[in-house]
Amino acid sequence: MSWNKISNNCKFILTEIKDSNRSFNDQRMLLKKENDKKTPLLFQQVIPILQTLYKNLYDINLYIYKSSKDLTVIDIRYYQKSSLDKDYRQKVTDSPPMIHSKVAIPAWLLNKNEKFDINWERKLWLIRWKLFCLRHKL
Repeated sequence: MSWNKISNNCKFILTEIKDSNRSFNDQRMLLKKENDKKTPLLFQQVIPILQTLYKNLYDINLYIYKSSKDLTVIDIRYYQKSSLDKDYRQKVTDSPPMIHSKVAIPAWLLNKNEKFDINWERKLWLIRWKLFCLRHKL
């Protein structure tokens, strides 16, 4: 789906998914600012952290945070069972976490077969320009 070269040299960042009343775009911008400050870790460094969280994990989402031909940074976003509604938490307390791999697709991409820059979320100027053009067309 993207034109980028995706490296097999992967590092990882961890992000807890938190409930919020903010808009999707505000959440995405805050998440980007937070994640830009994180130091990507090796797989061997991330596993012990995930093991300590495992019993309380409800959902795990894998996103490509940024990619170049030399390095791919994967954002491991997780949602904890303790963040769930009390009644639902009791139903899923013994269930293993769900695992998803996701690719964020730009809102301006009208043709779903069209290739795009996998790093689009990290380029704020591109987001603003594309959304301006899309609004102007409407």
